[in-house]
Formats: sequence, structure tokens, C-alpha cells
Amino acid sequence: MESSRIFAALGTVAAVLTWVNPPVAVAEPAGKEVPAAAACRQHAHSAKDPFNNGYPSKGSVPVRSAGPYADCRIDGYIDDSTRLHYHCYTTNDHGNTWTWVRVVGENIAGWVWDNNLKGNGSAVRC
Repeated sequence: MESSRIFAALGTVAAVLTWVNPPVAVAEPAGKEVPAAAACRQHAHSAKDPFNNGYPSKGSVPVRSAGPYADCRIDGYIDDSTRLHYHCYTTNDHGNTWTWVRVVGENIAGWVWDNNLKGNGSAVRC
């Protein structure tokens, strides 16, 4: 797998992320079956959770801005030393919880599957 540092647009702000080409699919645990149309769709989120000291539970955790689903495009990866602000969590159509995170001090943000976060992500529903 070839890794490189690139600038990736998240919203209207550019940020440095580690990118792997081609993106690697990350398996999400089995849950309810849902139609393919629901495979990747956006969920509302806002900065409701004051927790500002979260971390990924392992290296190379994918971040997705398009939606809280394994089928959504991966925008980049964060490692286990990256400090995170948890905004809130949502439960997707598969019954899995995902937290909207922002890298503290950076404009890098997106959905991370709660099993990839220490403390299992945010405690505040979006």
C-alpha cells in the first residue's frame, strides 16, 4: 500500500491527512440489512459534547465526512496519538454508533466508527 501526505478538502477548509490509495474498505459489524440507497448518506451533527480529550483506539483510523457508514468515502486517516474533540454520536441504519470528531487545533473533521475510538466515542446523541 502506498501512503502519501496530501491536502484534502473537508467542507470548505483544507487539511493535511494521511491518504492511502486506493481507499481500503473497513468492515462494519453485521447489523440490520438495509437497502443499498441507505449505504452512504449524511446525518446531522453539531458540537454538543464538551469532551475535548478523545483519541483513536488504534493507528490508521478512517475519517468519513460524507456519512456514518463503512460504504462512505474515506477522506483520510488519523493515528492513535491524534487528540480529538467529540461533537456527538449517531446510530446508523445498521444499528452501529459513529461519532463526529474534530482534530483538536485543526480543521479536520468527520465521522469515525465508535469501535475505533477510545471510550467508544461521544456520550451525547446528535
